[in-house]
Formats: sequence, structure tokens, C-alpha cells
Amino acid sequence: MKKLALLVVMAIAACGGSSARRIGPGGKTTVKLDPVNPKAAREFEAAMRAMRLGGPEANETAKARLKSALEIDSKLWEAWHDLGVIAWRDGEDEAAVEHFTKALAIKKEHMPTLLARAEANRRAGRKKEARSDYEAALRATEEDDPNRRDAAARLASLLRDFGDFDDAVNVLRDTVRLSGINARIYTELGLIYIQQKKLDLAQLVLAKAVELDDKDKKDPAIYNALALLAQRQGKAQEAFERFDYAASLDANYIDARFNKAAVLLDAGDYARAKAELTVIVEKRPDDYAAQVSLGVAHRGLKDFDAARKTWDKVIKEAPRRSTSRADALFDKAILKVDFTNDIPGGKADLDLYLQEAPSGHAKRQAAEEKRKELGK
Repeated sequence: MKKLALLVVMAIAACGGSSARRIGPGGKTTVKLDPVNPKAAREFEAAMRAMRLGGPEANETAKARLKSALEIDSKLWEAWHDLGVIAWRDGEDEAAVEHFTKALAIKKEHMPTLLARAEANRRAGRKKEARSDYEAALRATEEDDPNRRDAAARLASLLRDFGDFDDAVNVLRDTVRLSGINARIYTELGLIYIQQKKLDLAQLVLAKAVELDDKDKKDPAIYNALALLAQRQGKAQEAFERFDYAASLDANYIDARFNKAAVLLDAGDYARAKAELTVIVEKRPDDYAAQVSLGVAHRGLKDFDAARKTWDKVIKEAPRRSTSRADALFDKAILKVDFTNDIPGGKADLDLYLQEAPSGHAKRQAAEEKRKELGK
């Protein structure tokens, strides 16, 4: 369900200026925007124009213009928000959080900015901070706001990722009670049940998600979840077909492409896996898990130099304690030991992996055994 994260941070805020509170109709607190400095507004609009036009220099041009606007008017919250968007796109999570925080200091409880900061905190591995932002976004929305269900689904998926299944289910149940049911809520509930190995319940709620889905614009997340269920049930061909179908519904839905590639890697179809993973990396240069898998595809095709370069890139760019970086360290070491007969280099890489990989990383035991096998 990465799609929501992309929609949140890809939305460029409209220029409006710094805010001051006033009392609106019915005594409800609303926000009145102060006039924007004309020079700042021109710089901001130039940044937006660069983003609309696109091109290889779009981000850098927009960043320069946004920073110029903020030098003129530091209360232009939209500029802080959009700097955060650009930083998030570039994989600079620390900078993204900083920019979104400055936007929120001016325009408090702005839901798109809260959700965007939640995604940046999440990707940086800060569960507590991400959860806090999701919960703040929920508090900032009306019960009947459709965005509330999306925010709840993202919060539940965060809790699911960390194994907090009961909390995740409670979030979804509260959302159904307050805001009603929808396909996204049932999809997330299905994913929780899959991880809990409650496959009959997963089948039931995902069938409900299909019933509630928009027949004219089907949600690929539902069919990705159904594919994961088929995979858990040992139905490899059905899983592959559903991943393929989910990817066909939306070319930008990365999860299904990645899962489809994983099936192809497991089947030894490295050429087709490489094709899928190359598309993902082109669309999401910061998707380090996809880059690690792309290295595996290169290795399967005997292109060892390309595999090493791919993993070196992840080791250099991914967060230091991330799972993807640890995967790349391990895979690079195994490449040297088992494929290119560089035993000294492999030993050094295994030592680096054992020093830097998280203690609970899935490959740690295998790395320790391999290192012991190689001796001094």
C-alpha cells in the first residue's frame, strides 16, 4: 500500500501564505491566510512551474526557487512542504522530516503534511514518530472524511510491519465504527490476517474488499493482497497471475511489480525479473529493496560486475542500519566467496556485515556460519 504514500507527498501545495486563526461560521475555528510577499510568491510560482514542466533539472530548479522564496518570506508554509516533497522523492528522509516540521509549525495539523512526515519518518525507521503523525492526522480529520480511512490504513500497515497486530486491528475497527467500511480497510485487514496465518479470515475480508472495489477503477492493492494470500496457500501460479494483474491495473503500483519479480527470482527466471526490477528502480530510485533484488537478478544472469555495482550503490546510499543495506552487504560478500573466488574480499565483507547489520537481520546466522567456515 505504498500508493497512498506517493499520493501524499507528490501533491504540491497551492501558494497561499502564512496563516492566522479566526472564527468561522458556527463558531468553528478556520484558517485565514496572510498576504504573501509578491517577490516570494513569484519565486514560489517559478518553483511550481519547474515541477510542472519536469525534466532532469526540475527538482534542483524547484529547490533553489523554494529556498529563495523562503529567504524572502520564511512563513510560506507551502514552500517548506514542497521542499519536503522534493527531499522525500530524493530519498533524503532527514531533510524531508525537517522541512515538513517547519511547515507544520506554521500550518498546524495540516493532514497532507502530517501524512507526508509520517511517511518520511516511517521510511527512516522511526516507528514512534511515524505513529504519532498518523494519529495526529486522524485527529485532524472529520469522521466522514474519506482521507481518514486512508490514514487509518497507513497507520495499521505501520503497526502490521512491526508485528503489532492487535493494535492494527483495533485501529481498523475504530475506523469502521466512526467512518464506515471501504475496500482499503478490508484490504489492510486481509494483509494483517495473512501475516497472522489466519488465511480463512484473510480470504473472507479480501472477498469483501473486491465487492466494495470500484468496478471502473480497480484498486491494484486488493489484487496484490489476493496474490500474497495465494502465495501463502502454496498456489504459485495463481499468485503470479494476480501479481501480474495488479501490476497491469496501474503501471505506477510498485508493490505488485516487486512481488511479481520476487516470484520470477524464486523460479530462476532472472531475465524477466531484471526487466520488472529495472522499471521499479527507474520509477523509484530510492527503493533499495528493489535495487538489492536487481543485483540478485544480475548475479543470476552471470553479470557479476553489474551485481556488485548495484549492491555498492545500496551500501553507499541506504540508511546505515537498514535491512536493505544489510542485505546488500551480505549479498556482496557471498558474490565474492561463492561466485568470483575472492575469498579475502569475501571475508572482509562478511566482517563488515557482522559489524554493521542489525542484530535481528535475517542473514546474520548464515553470515556467522559462512565466516566460521572460511576461518582466519
